[in-house]
Amino acid sequence: MRNKGFFWFFTILLTVVSIYQITFSFIGNNIENEAEKLAIERTDELKEKATSSKLDSVKLPNGTYVNFKENIEAYDIAKAAYVNEILKGKNDDEVFLGNTYNDVKEKSISLGLDLKGGMSVTLELSMSDLVKNAALNPRDLKFKKPFDQALEKYNTVGGDFINLFAEAHAELYPDRDLIREFSTEQVVSEITNKATNDEVKNYLRGLSEGALDGVETIMENRINQFGVAQPNITQDNDKNRLYIELPGVKDQATVRDRLQSTANLEFFIAIKGNAIGGFFNDLLVESDDSEEESLEELLEEEEEDSATVDNQIPEDSTLTDSADSLNNDDSLEDFLSEEEEEDTTSAKLSEFGRMFRVNIGQDNRFRDVPQLGYSLSEDTARVNEIISKKAEESMLENVRFVWSANSVKFAENDTAYYTLYALQIPQDLKPRVGGSDIESARVSVDPDDGSIGVSVSMTARGSEEWGAMTSENVGNYIAISMDNKVFSAPVIKGPITGGQTMISGGFTSEEAKGLTNLLNAGALPAPCIIVDEAVVGPTIGAENSRSGLISFGFALALVLIYMIFYYGRAGVVADIALLANILFILGFLAAFGAVLTLAGIAGIVLTIGMSVDANVLIFERIREEIAEGKGMKLSIKDGYRQALSSIIDANVTTLLVAIVLKTFGTGPIESFATTLIIGIFTSVFAAVVITRLIFEGQVARKKMFTFSTPITKGAFKNVNFQFIKNRKKFYIVSGLLVIGGLVLLSTRGLKPSVEFTGGKTYEVIFEKPVGDKTEDIKALLRENLIEKEASASVEVKMRNSDYRMEIATGYLQNVPNSEGAVRDSVLSALDKGKDKYGVAQIASSRSVSPSVSKELKSSSLISIIFSLIIIFVYILIRFGKWQYGLGALVAMAHDVTIVLGLFALLHGVLPFNMEIDQAFIAAILTVVGYSINDTVVVFDRLREYLIKYRKRSRKEVINDAINSTLSRTFNTSLSTFVVLLTIFIFDGGAIKGFIFALMIGIVVGTYSSICIATPMVADLVKPKKEDEEK
Repeated sequence: MRNKGFFWFFTILLTVVSIYQITFSFIGNNIENEAEKLAIERTDELKEKATSSKLDSVKLPNGTYVNFKENIEAYDIAKAAYVNEILKGKNDDEVFLGNTYNDVKEKSISLGLDLKGGMSVTLELSMSDLVKNAALNPRDLKFKKPFDQALEKYNTVGGDFINLFAEAHAELYPDRDLIREFSTEQVVSEITNKATNDEVKNYLRGLSEGALDGVETIMENRINQFGVAQPNITQDNDKNRLYIELPGVKDQATVRDRLQSTANLEFFIAIKGNAIGGFFNDLLVESDDSEEESLEELLEEEEEDSATVDNQIPEDSTLTDSADSLNNDDSLEDFLSEEEEEDTTSAKLSEFGRMFRVNIGQDNRFRDVPQLGYSLSEDTARVNEIISKKAEESMLENVRFVWSANSVKFAENDTAYYTLYALQIPQDLKPRVGGSDIESARVSVDPDDGSIGVSVSMTARGSEEWGAMTSENVGNYIAISMDNKVFSAPVIKGPITGGQTMISGGFTSEEAKGLTNLLNAGALPAPCIIVDEAVVGPTIGAENSRSGLISFGFALALVLIYMIFYYGRAGVVADIALLANILFILGFLAAFGAVLTLAGIAGIVLTIGMSVDANVLIFERIREEIAEGKGMKLSIKDGYRQALSSIIDANVTTLLVAIVLKTFGTGPIESFATTLIIGIFTSVFAAVVITRLIFEGQVARKKMFTFSTPITKGAFKNVNFQFIKNRKKFYIVSGLLVIGGLVLLSTRGLKPSVEFTGGKTYEVIFEKPVGDKTEDIKALLRENLIEKEASASVEVKMRNSDYRMEIATGYLQNVPNSEGAVRDSVLSALDKGKDKYGVAQIASSRSVSPSVSKELKSSSLISIIFSLIIIFVYILIRFGKWQYGLGALVAMAHDVTIVLGLFALLHGVLPFNMEIDQAFIAAILTVVGYSINDTVVVFDRLREYLIKYRKRSRKEVINDAINSTLSRTFNTSLSTFVVLLTIFIFDGGAIKGFIFALMIGIVVGTYSSICIATPMVADLVKPKKEDEEK
């Protein structure tokens, strides 16, 4: 082996880096465990304090109140609040090798919704804003009056906003058609200007449905951009809501902000202070007739103790943050005087004047810049109230007061202030240039000062309008705002054409990246608000998650022991490679910030099988070389050389499929593919490089290896099963199984889960803690919710506390008006378990759409089709005959059909869940991957034998080739099957169906590779004349 030094260095480096990356997960878990212990202590103290002081309710760190006496969930709620507070306080603390806790979280492996849970968010589309956006003129009283009336009723009573608006409009203007309020060019082009009121209402409802689909797409884009894998997103069209569950969320505050953001970048003219300063005069001074004093005189008295802000503006056409236009050489420490200071002047300032610090020049007049003044963060809400009231009294229209997105400081240790701007709003309330005009955004660097910014490219329409807008307002300021926050307000030096603009100043790298992601994900069609958020437990239950991981570890130990039992000292080397492979996989997952899901674990299981397979192929080859009388050193060298072709073919075929799945797949398919791609590279490296380094290093030291034990030394030697002779029997058996599977699929069918069908979701509060009883409650509901002689699909997971569960079911999903019946049936079923769980009450309910979207179904189909094509083409190229490709495809279809047929036959019969869910998709993909890998290995030996033994009968050679692979086939299949069987036995029930599918797939895949695929090649390839004579 050449370049041993390099490979040793690379192996050690990869090991150290992987351990380093995985260490973050342990550090993060330890910190979280310590935080939970401390939270429990503080919650106990708070509860004791509340009890001893006889307090009805006590305040939590997040500002909410709980009542330990009356609320059974109070303890869990308080503990969660303390955990969040403790961890939030550690965010910027260095906890490991210079990394803060925030850094540790980012570099840790997160478990997905199915294994650990995550964050649940309910987003509601603002129908009032959607209707306002569609209006011809939102300021027209004939629109505004019924709109305000409908909005007031909607906020107090609820209901359908579109109906409420239509009713209010008909009541106020009975002789006026509704279309007149919405006769924009777009609306008229779709429903004409003679549309009836019902047609207008239907049009608006269509907008809401389309908007909800658009919001879902944008949310998926945003979620993908901040690194959350495999979210669950469901719609409720009746309530215009999206229910989003995010696995492995590390920063709930950031996620919340990004989900709610409209990402609708808007460009408005910013009004200069000297043009609107008079609006503030009456607000700044207390109204006192006995002590009249002008604002100018008042400010003159402060002049000696105040400093001013330089009004320098960068003279370029880029968009520079307003904070950068301030000259920090002139401190505002005096101007923003201490509020506690008592003097005659400050006493005359009003409440507004004490909270709002005006931006004035040396002449005590408002400056000729758009920065009107400054307030502390805690004062901005009250300032808004006062300004809004004043604007209403003054009938100030077409002006919107907005705060800056970023705070500014005017001295090193000064308090952070936010800047107020006044934006000039067009009559139709819509910006001339907005989010729909943005084509793309990217992080960039300002060439003038080197600061980080965001470059924006506009569409053709946006470029034209932007050029016109800047041409008409040379010398004015333009405010770039989003979500009612101004990011910057530069001066327009001249027309900006070409559609390129830069937002710069005050951004960190992460902030610029976040803004870029929001802009590229797209603007929401209407604002969305978070109406509910909660922490949700794992879909398979916390206990099952733990027991599953433990059983996986136990199964892995069995495989390690078996390899030593079968291959002796060489088995120890294989175990080292296998453990290194798992270490590398976890290291890469941590480095990529991946979320480990059940589908990902399926990918790891398949990778373990492939890693074992590669070692077995090498060891069997070495045994063959030793049997031919070669020395140990030469046997190892030739064994690796002979096995390499099979290893490369098997892994490249699987890799190509994994790349297709990664490219076209979503959700569990993508998660499975990611883990599999990483695993393929690491397993080949571990099996081919690491083991050889160890072997050659030991042999160089004159240490010998055994590749068998006394018990296994002659295993599978001289076996001669007549696979080719009996192939027709195999065809008949397989044909019957495939036909039976197809019949079962078309008659009894598969049992889809709630993920596929949709259904009803109930938030249930129990009298007793049930946090560790998710599987028991699920089983109870399945026993009692019977439809068409089969158990209904049910999902149960913890929500916020051990007393609250979220129950989703597809029971009576296709029965109209069944809401009441489903609710009663769920409560009746839970009532049968009240001795264990106490009385159950439904706190809320909703209908949910399927979380397995059309996109996932279509992407799955596309992935499978492309995978089949790529498999066929690769095998055709490598083996030179189309018959090999066809044999592999037939074997794969055979395996999948039998697994699906068994699930159609046994669902409702076996005592565990056999529903078709996203995890089952991952199981089928694993079966496909294993089938391909197994078949290609046999094909490779077949090709070798046909070249090596040209003079013998073709069918005899093929039969011998199959027999020669039995040792490898047995060991690989048994090792993988043992892993799965162990998990299946010890699992509490949550993933038994998933594991069962994998087990059946391993057995069927092994059978098809030697009894179907290879004999088919023998039949399809036309024999030569000499073969026919023989």
